[in-house]
Amino acid sequence: MNLRGLTRVLCGNLTLRHVLQSKTYSPCYLHAFASSILRTYDMPCEVKARFLLLYGSQRGQAQAIAEELAEQAAEHGLVADLFCLSKKEKYNLEKETAPVVFVVSTTGDGDPPDTATAFVRKIKKRTLPRDYFSHLHYAVLALGDTNYANFCNCGKTIDSRLQELGATHFYSMGYADDGVGLELVVEPWIEGVWGAIKKAIAEMATPGQQDSVSTSTLYNTDHNTASQENTEASGLDLSLGSLALKDQAPAPTLELPVSTSEVETRAPELEAEPAIFEASLARSLPPLSESALNVPALPPPFLNVSLEDASAQELIGPVLLGHHQEVSISRAVQLTRDDAVKTAIMIELDISGKDIPYQPGDSFDILCPNNSAEVQELLQRLNLEMQSHHCVQLELRKDTTKKAAQLPPYVPAGCTLLYLLTWCLEIRSVPKKAFLRALVDCTEASLDKRRLQELCSKQGSADYNRFIRDANVCLLDLLRAFPSCNPPLSLLVEHLPRLQPRPYSAASSNQRHPGKVHFVFNIVEFPACPGRLVARRGVCTGWLAQLVSPILQAYASTQGPVAMPGTGTLPKIHMGLRPGNSFRLPSDPSLPVVMVGPGTGVAPFIGFLQQREKERETNPDGSFGETWLFFGCRHKDRDFLFREELERFAGSGTLTYLRVCFSRDAAEGTEAPSSPRYVQHGLLLHAKEVTSALLKDGGCLYVCGDAKNMAKDVNDTLIDMITEETRVDKLQAMKTLASLREEKRYLQDIWG
Repeated sequence: MNLRGLTRVLCGNLTLRHVLQSKTYSPCYLHAFASSILRTYDMPCEVKARFLLLYGSQRGQAQAIAEELAEQAAEHGLVADLFCLSKKEKYNLEKETAPVVFVVSTTGDGDPPDTATAFVRKIKKRTLPRDYFSHLHYAVLALGDTNYANFCNCGKTIDSRLQELGATHFYSMGYADDGVGLELVVEPWIEGVWGAIKKAIAEMATPGQQDSVSTSTLYNTDHNTASQENTEASGLDLSLGSLALKDQAPAPTLELPVSTSEVETRAPELEAEPAIFEASLARSLPPLSESALNVPALPPPFLNVSLEDASAQELIGPVLLGHHQEVSISRAVQLTRDDAVKTAIMIELDISGKDIPYQPGDSFDILCPNNSAEVQELLQRLNLEMQSHHCVQLELRKDTTKKAAQLPPYVPAGCTLLYLLTWCLEIRSVPKKAFLRALVDCTEASLDKRRLQELCSKQGSADYNRFIRDANVCLLDLLRAFPSCNPPLSLLVEHLPRLQPRPYSAASSNQRHPGKVHFVFNIVEFPACPGRLVARRGVCTGWLAQLVSPILQAYASTQGPVAMPGTGTLPKIHMGLRPGNSFRLPSDPSLPVVMVGPGTGVAPFIGFLQQREKERETNPDGSFGETWLFFGCRHKDRDFLFREELERFAGSGTLTYLRVCFSRDAAEGTEAPSSPRYVQHGLLLHAKEVTSALLKDGGCLYVCGDAKNMAKDVNDTLIDMITEETRVDKLQAMKTLASLREEKRYLQDIWG
């Protein structure tokens, strides 16, 4: 069998009579033909069985995966009833008789996403009987990030609670790690779930129903690992009417696709090009460049997007949600010297007259636009710069096959194209494989097309991680690398996620600064790299730095608010408190408090200490527990944030112990060789005191800062400290730390 012959089969150009009259087709070819017939036409006796598909998503990843599952369901003879967990009026688990699949992400310090909060709260009610869900058969695909301590906690919470209430697994739980790439677990989990769903449907059906339900072998491999062995079928026995096919021949040279949702492509015969000695975003090396590829199916388009040259009032600023408000920036101060590795800025917001009742430790969202220069470049690249002020009109395609297709609710009616790209779409987001697959069909040059196919294929997963995911490549980077790729605007609206607000921790107490709130940030810098040829700044931090540059006070400056030169007005931003925060001082001030916050991670602890200082002033005879702060930075004289204020807290007794580590000073010999370099080293030096404060005196531990390195290192150090100081094994130490989390006495405010 050759590729052209297989194409004729899959495209439906061959009939059963053609196949039977021919003697040139192998048994494996006949199997492909028969399989295509079964996939294409519903047999009269076949009944498409349903299952319930529920998702809880914070930033759209879980929703996108659930929608992909719903799209693939039809190819497997199934129908998915797809709903968000927040739409409780759409489904009823108490009476559900079909298998249920959950796809849920985790946010914050192991919290459920906003769309799943109410569902989790409901099933955790202790008044529910133990057999409440005894009728339920379910599977969970949990999304998380191992850079955070509570990995996949929402999925684990749902799973354990459903088990407690009598529900039964029909398929092994999947733990997808965004720290290494969700697709490493998601793709094999999805491949195996179809057989498990069919078997569950058959087992749950009544005897009268079982004849009409197709079944397959339960796929029950543990998908905690990032890879999986593909099972090989030892033989096929497929009947189509009176035609019996038995595949006993050797496998042909052209492999069949692993899934019906995939299309296999072989490396095209291209014109000779200069030898490539190193792989890049735009080009690959053997064996990938010569491999047959399993490419995902093309995501079904669902939007018609048109631009109308109609008069429209240009919207200014973001579309506000209920809790977002416009506030003025009253002050901005650079907290680091100009020769520091990172530039830290403290911004003061004037919230007087606003309903923003924040407490120390609270976080808030800032709504920011995309970089204006990048928006203009994207308009030029799409040949839409002359239409930037035209009105965007969106409508659902009448012929779409996308499950639960809907207009994006974050695109306001009548907005202009410029507004759409500035305030609505996350143009910096890392493209998912489905987006890459869609871009393939918008690409003309064969080399570009082939490379995009590789990057979205199973065989190209390593290159996808290296050149796209790890390099933080965005749409503009792809369009620079693949000049023959010219996507329509509709594709961007379909695949680019919503522009998300950016969270920041309050670095003040409203008791110390009435009507004000402070926050601190480092200007994020992304240097150029092979996959991303243009250096850039973080979307929000770069915008904020540019916004406050006219009023920015120099390092060590103490002057008050400064108006914008020549205008007499202060810059404004839109912000709102994030709900459900638990990162707060203990209600009992007599309990010890241990704070770990290197760099800008010290921000919430400044608010804690300002609050504690004010409490001590108003209640001088009160009982207050000891306070520890482990702070770290690179250089004592360059980036010791809030140095004067921290030393004042220590001098007044508000801060009992201030322990500071200077990682670069120690390396350069300006500190004693025995000085701790990082905050975890400081903790180890005081292991006995810290362990006693936490375990004997009922203290609380707070960690704020980098999730990828610092938070994990601190967690490991705490386990070692508990092991050593309490004379228990590592497993028991881990359980002790877990109990502190359960009691909300070990809290994290960390970011990747």
